[in-house]
Amino acid sequence: MKKIMLGVALLVSTVTIAQKSLFNNISTKDQYTEYRSVVDIDKDGVYEIRDRQFVVKFNFKTLTTGEGYSISAIVDKGSNKGKASTIDVVEGSYTCKGYPYESLIRDRSKKEAIVAIGDYIFFLKGVSDEGTSYTSIDDVYIKEGASGGNNADKPEKKKVSFKEKMMALKNASTAGATSANYGSEHKALESQNLRKLITDYLVEMKVKQDTRTAKEKQSDKNILKAKEEIVLKAKATKDAEKAKRDAEWAEAKRYNDSIKATPEHQDLERRKRQNEANYQASQNKTGVTLYNTSGSTIYVGTSGSSNPGTKINAGGSAKWDCRRDAYFQTISASGAYSSTSSRAYSANSSCGGKVTVR
Repeated sequence: MKKIMLGVALLVSTVTIAQKSLFNNISTKDQYTEYRSVVDIDKDGVYEIRDRQFVVKFNFKTLTTGEGYSISAIVDKGSNKGKASTIDVVEGSYTCKGYPYESLIRDRSKKEAIVAIGDYIFFLKGVSDEGTSYTSIDDVYIKEGASGGNNADKPEKKKVSFKEKMMALKNASTAGATSANYGSEHKALESQNLRKLITDYLVEMKVKQDTRTAKEKQSDKNILKAKEEIVLKAKATKDAEKAKRDAEWAEAKRYNDSIKATPEHQDLERRKRQNEANYQASQNKTGVTLYNTSGSTIYVGTSGSSNPGTKINAGGSAKWDCRRDAYFQTISASGAYSSTSSRAYSANSSCGGKVTVR
């Protein structure tokens, strides 16, 4: 939203910031305040900045060859102190190129990026493929003591008409109704045309990236090599874990095979087989197979039993203790079972044999 600058004269400021690279623009000593609402309502490049959140410090990691590749925002005040959020080019899903004039770290899939300009760190959305434009600002971090940039030039005055002065005074009464007072650092940032500030920075850094020497371009290769080493390391770790599991399974199998080869185990298996054979033999001696040829499902049970008996499907068969009589059962409408006086099998008449019932 356009901000009204009050006074007898209206000043229009333009700030020129020395074009440092991303990691050179970030301070690891100073505190930054996070704002999560950065909206350009009038689409004029001047943003309304609200929703103050955490006070953080930034930290980053570099390769042994000097290239920065990881940025962490660490909460430095309050109950969440110590909580960190990290973006990592080498180990994460981010990319950074153009060293030593890298301007942003971007997410490979979401077109989101972080860019640092002077005293400010911005999280951008809708970043173009060439990295020179964006659609909106998600978050901004303002460094403590910020005054328009680490290397800000003195603002130049611009002559304004009497009509413009009067319009500024007229709107003064409504300006305070929507403007939050977050201090001078916040006010300094809200007074700037951020669309121009960020776009100019990205464009100028892209020009530098495109005119790098072969030696400077080696930095991009150093980052890619580091990423490849991480992938190879992860693969080696995965392969080592698989080899360890395979060795453990092989050792377990070897041990089990050695146990199975002992006389004691073989005797145990022999006795198990004998017990099963004895059981089957006893079943053959005390059991009878009842075959149902009646064309419908039947139930048989002991005399006078009201419990569900043995079910024999039409055309099927079932085992029965040959030492007991078997009577046909009926089932009432309520589901109660009862034995009939009709005998399906006579005890001890066909042990080990087969009987047809109908």
